[in-house]
Amino acid sequence: MSESLEKLQNRILSDAKHQAEETIKEAQTKAQQILEEARQRAQKESEEIIARANVDAEAIRRSILSSKVRVNRLRILDEKNQIVQDIIHTVEDQLSSIAKSEQFEDTAQRFVTQAVKAVDADQPVVRIGFRDVSKKNLDGISRVLPKGGKLVIDEKPIDDLGGVVATDPEGRVVFNNTFKSRLERLDNQLLTLISSTVFGE
Repeated sequence: MSESLEKLQNRILSDAKHQAEETIKEAQTKAQQILEEARQRAQKESEEIIARANVDAEAIRRSILSSKVRVNRLRILDEKNQIVQDIIHTVEDQLSSIAKSEQFEDTAQRFVTQAVKAVDADQPVVRIGFRDVSKKNLDGISRVLPKGGKLVIDEKPIDDLGGVVATDPEGRVVFNNTFKSRLERLDNQLLTLISSTVFGE
């Protein structure tokens, strides 16, 4: 009897041990499976985070690059504009001293003729003013004035650079034919011409 009890105990212990081993093995397999799934999820999330970070980094890089390109374009445009303005100032300096040139009388007569024609009055009043001009330089101007027209000579250049302003006798119609107003009228054409000549644009 005691021998069969001992066998029974041994069998129960063996079964319990076997069952415990199976349970441990299953638990280990389950734990391994859970760990693998967690690792795969972490890997996937990590890849998604890295992908988003790469997209964000590329967007930032492009934005910085675009900003640098824009700054460079603005700087180039500013430098070109400065060159164009320097050219215009040089032209203005030369125009302001035209009274000393040989072409002055022809230029002044042409300015007066254009202004008188624009005003279209029987007795126009023509103001003329250039730097360093003398009455002797203006002797030929009266020839292009219509009969009854009046010539007023300013001691200072009109609009800083010099030129001609014509009005009707009442002063209602005015035509400004100074160098400055002519440059302003040609502003866009002049800038385009300078840019195409200097920069080939």
